[in-house]
Amino acid sequence: MNPMSNQSLRLAYISGGFPVWALFVAQSQGLFEAHGVQCNITHTGSSTVQMQGLREGRFDVGCQLPDHVVRAGLNGTPLCVLAAQSHAPDVALVASSIIRSLAELKGHRIAVDGARSGYALLLVQLLSSMGLSSNDYQLVEVGDSQQRVQAMRSGEFMASFINPPLDKALVNDGFVRLTTTRQSFPNYPGPVVAARREWADAYPELAKGFQSAWTAAWQWLMNPLNDSQAIEIALKHLGAEAPAAQSALQNLQRQGVPHISEEGMAQVIALVWRSESLDQPMPQSGSYFWPSN
Repeated sequence: MNPMSNQSLRLAYISGGFPVWALFVAQSQGLFEAHGVQCNITHTGSSTVQMQGLREGRFDVGCQLPDHVVRAGLNGTPLCVLAAQSHAPDVALVASSIIRSLAELKGHRIAVDGARSGYALLLVQLLSSMGLSSNDYQLVEVGDSQQRVQAMRSGEFMASFINPPLDKALVNDGFVRLTTTRQSFPNYPGPVVAARREWADAYPELAKGFQSAWTAAWQWLMNPLNDSQAIEIALKHLGAEAPAAQSALQNLQRQGVPHISEEGMAQVIALVWRSESLDQPMPQSGSYFWPSN
């Protein structure tokens, strides 16, 4: 593509941290422009704000957990997965130092991004396995990981899922890591990059250009020759410290370029159907991809 013919695309992301590393690689290394895309990036700080923006057509593409894609379709805003955003991050459930087990969260307030989506769904499933019902705790929508960290420090909340590397500072200050998503949900897929299907179908060349730029960003991260630049990007944009960024980068390179499978998407659909107690037939997981699988 000729960079001079770039078209504009409006992308939103909810939380910072390592899961958006490829986004800032693509931006800083000119990979969007190289594939004919002018990407305008917005940090929403809230899944509710982001989904509203997608629903109203103010954003074309969003970085979010895959259950948001399923739920958006149920609410009349069909979204389609363009790519895996990142590997499933090992997000920590961090709690106040007085909490020593999941069962001890009974009777407490827990900070979440969206109370009926994302990691809150996994949290409800986890607490249910501990014998706690929704009446035994209170989920309060606070915002992204940075905002939840501040809320935890204020003492207002007893626990929250916190993205890496932001969880490390809390643990270093005496907070407790009760579990992580990888420990409790080892096969659950990571976040995705999803677009409004109406937009992707109307601008297929732009959607394909974005997909190519995204793949190029991950390939760039996989190349050890780019390690020093990748670390600089993490320090500047992801709130990371150098040792944590170096360790995370080595882990990414061991795992390779992420992908989202139909099997993984089927898990997400089942979780949403269960959480909403839906009795309608579940759609085929391939129908959520673009182009459709």
